[in-house]
Amino acid sequence: MNQSIILLASVVLFIGGMNAQDRSQSDIKRDFETRFVLLTKNLNSADNEAALTKLLADVAAFETEFKPHQEFLNKAVFPDGYDGLIDRLHKSKELAEKKIRASQLEKEIASLNDQVQSLKEENASLRSQLTKAQAELASLKKTIAMLQDEIQKRDEAVFALVDSLFVKYDTDQISGTDMKKLSVLEKKNVVASIKRSVNDNILFLSSASFSPQQIPQLLNEQRRFESSWNGVGQKLSKAYIPSSQQGKEVSDISGLITNWRTLTDGVFWKGVNEVFAVEKLPITPFNNGEEMYANILKFIDEESKNAAQRTSAEQTTIFEAFAYKTWGSKIKPSWIPVMMRHGMFTEEQLTEIDAKTKAWSEGMKPIEDKTLSYLLIGALIVAILAGIYLGTRKRST
Repeated sequence: MNQSIILLASVVLFIGGMNAQDRSQSDIKRDFETRFVLLTKNLNSADNEAALTKLLADVAAFETEFKPHQEFLNKAVFPDGYDGLIDRLHKSKELAEKKIRASQLEKEIASLNDQVQSLKEENASLRSQLTKAQAELASLKKTIAMLQDEIQKRDEAVFALVDSLFVKYDTDQISGTDMKKLSVLEKKNVVASIKRSVNDNILFLSSASFSPQQIPQLLNEQRRFESSWNGVGQKLSKAYIPSSQQGKEVSDISGLITNWRTLTDGVFWKGVNEVFAVEKLPITPFNNGEEMYANILKFIDEESKNAAQRTSAEQTTIFEAFAYKTWGSKIKPSWIPVMMRHGMFTEEQLTEIDAKTKAWSEGMKPIEDKTLSYLLIGALIVAILAGIYLGTRKRST
């Protein structure tokens, strides 16, 4: 009896266990299929990279979670099983990645198209600005040339009048008759014209750029004007009816001429420096004739000392850049005469630089001569050895 009860209980427990196992596998199958459908749907509808990144993590977790049930699901899920549905998920994932990338590319292309269109419009605008700027530059250069010519002619006219009044006076003593002549000067308001001319020159120097050919002439004009003023300034002050205001005007003009001289010198020395800079010569910049003389000598000395460290071609290139392309063809004929005329450079300094340049040139020749000597000696040695070899062969035969 007891044995029958135990046997009956065991059968019941076995059947219950079988039912429990069936329900568990059924749940697994249902969950697997339900989540597969949801993941596939979400992958198909993903429209941005952030959403796709989260879904990729969900797919990986899904695959990992059901991997232990792979054998069961391959049999239970018809017709693809675990392997088939996972493969479909991978394809859905790949398709979603490509769709999002395509969407990104469409946006990038649209943006680039907008930029290209914008650049086309900008290029058209820039071309228009360039054309306008070129026309404006041509007009500006023409205006500068006309203004310079006008200022020069005004300067000449002003001092022609002044010279005509003062040419016969070699002292500061002015007679009553001469004072009447000088009243013409006052009526014509020459001092005001002089002041205006100086102001125009200062404005011109401050607002324009000049070619290397123009700059020496600018210095000539300033110095000539200054010299003329120094000759008549005091006489003009005496010619006026005594007045503190009249004396102040003469003093003001002297101050303006000093400013003009400073500006002109700055433009002049900048221009000389640029002549050397165009050929990339390592000459230290200078602001006056003394510095120019010292810096050029230093450059020549350093190049002469460094000759052994340069190839023959390098020596020739830098020598020609200085001796022929700058100093000989530009500085000496165009700039030095102006500098010497106005006491900014001396004949002795010019002679010294020429002598140093000549010595530099001669210092390069021994290198070439020495090389030639080596070649001749080498050829002689080869000839002697060849003669000995041939003589030995004749004796041996």
